Amino acid sequence: MPIRRLLVLVLVAVALAGCRNPYLIAERFTESSREYNRSIRWQELEQACLTFADGGVKEECLARATAAKGVSVADYRVVSTELDPEKGTATVRMEIDYYILPSTRLKSVQDVQQWRYEEKDGDLRWRIVTPPPEFK
Repeated sequence: MPIRRLLVLVLVAVALAGCRNPYLIAERFTESSREYNRSIRWQELEQACLTFADGGVKEECLARATAAKGVSVADYRVVSTELDPEKGTATVRMEIDYYILPSTRLKSVQDVQQWRYEEKDGDLRWRIVTPPPEFK
């Protein structure tokens, strides 16, 4: 019986440690940020909004995704990333190069992404709380 209790305590401790482990939080952020930016790069902005946008910004995100239907992203660069695993916040500054056909003029826009690590429906995930940039 004592071995069972010890085993249960160890499993609970491991589970709790995994929930707020700064390394895991940072890894999850890296994965989420890369996937979101990849979606922007390959003109899958609507899917990025559905997957990563916080409820408060989701409608604006989807509206901007609809407005960006004719936009082709040529390249993007992450300029800086600030991550605070303790607070569960992150800021990503990036530049996006794009064009809108029939024009071949390459334009650039800066995007400042604010992220929060939060629980929703029992699931801890990184969610973006700012809409994507407007492509004009």
